[in-house]
Amino acid sequence: MNKKMMIVAAIAIAALIVGGTVGYLLLKDDETETLKLATTTSTYDSGLLDYILPVFEDEKHCTVDVIAVGSGAAMELGKNGDVDVLLVHSPAAEIAFVEDGYGESRSLVMYNNFIVVGPNDDPIDTLSSTSASDAFRKIYDNGTAGEATFISRADNSGTYTKELSIWATLGFNKTQVQAFPNTWYVQSGQGMGAVLDMAEEMNAYTLSDDATYYQRVSEDLIPHMNMTYSGDSALFNQYSVIPVNATLWTHVNHTLACDFADWLVSQDGQDLIASYEKYGMQLFIPNAEGYVASTESLVSVMVFDESCATVPVTRPEA
Repeated sequence: MNKKMMIVAAIAIAALIVGGTVGYLLLKDDETETLKLATTTSTYDSGLLDYILPVFEDEKHCTVDVIAVGSGAAMELGKNGDVDVLLVHSPAAEIAFVEDGYGESRSLVMYNNFIVVGPNDDPIDTLSSTSASDAFRKIYDNGTAGEATFISRADNSGTYTKELSIWATLGFNKTQVQAFPNTWYVQSGQGMGAVLDMAEEMNAYTLSDDATYYQRVSEDLIPHMNMTYSGDSALFNQYSVIPVNATLWTHVNHTLACDFADWLVSQDGQDLIASYEKYGMQLFIPNAEGYVASTESLVSVMVFDESCATVPVTRPEA
């Protein structure tokens, strides 16, 4: 090969190298990271995730893969390293999850209420109940008498955990509750949206988070017990975000999980959550540490922290 041909060949090889490198960098730039989010069915069924996630995805140039299950099942996915981050609502289990080393941190994000919902005509008069326990007592007494039906999530969810805690105030442990006759106590094993559909079809009562209910308000199913009106702190429903421990599971997307957690509790994330409404109702009330709403129309409300002490915050007027 003469000198001229060698020079031409060298230039060609260099062009291939440079071109290949540029092509690789362009491909790399076009690639989007994926965040695996395990969350409760209520954040999905309520429509909240469809509302807020596109904003985060656009800001971080990523894709969020959502696995909507009960809070307990979401934490199991976290324990197995199958997801990067959790958005759940089962406080005692969440605290244990972090203390056991599966989660890096736990940050409060938002809250809403659990509500006892039932038939519009309310045949057993739960509307006059003064507490969730009082409503459940009426359901139990009338259920065993063949005059009421209750649909239970009966899954490993935060809502089911709350239901069991209300039954416990009446002296029934989990084993006893699971032994209630299926003639009036239906153990569905379904998510919140499906349970609400069943309650409507069967003219039955159930426990729901208010966001999922208000996202699909029904003429035949109405709230009968609500913390807003009853002041019953047992119906307080706190949601928290937990990045999975990247030391335990090195393959998780630690950076993006932390970015998501930070974004949820940021001013922008909290204001976005506060702006989500259906049927004139604000479905989630943000309560990250230090958050103060920045919208023009504000009203003072009381937020229950996890010790049920009240602290004043502001939120957009519904």
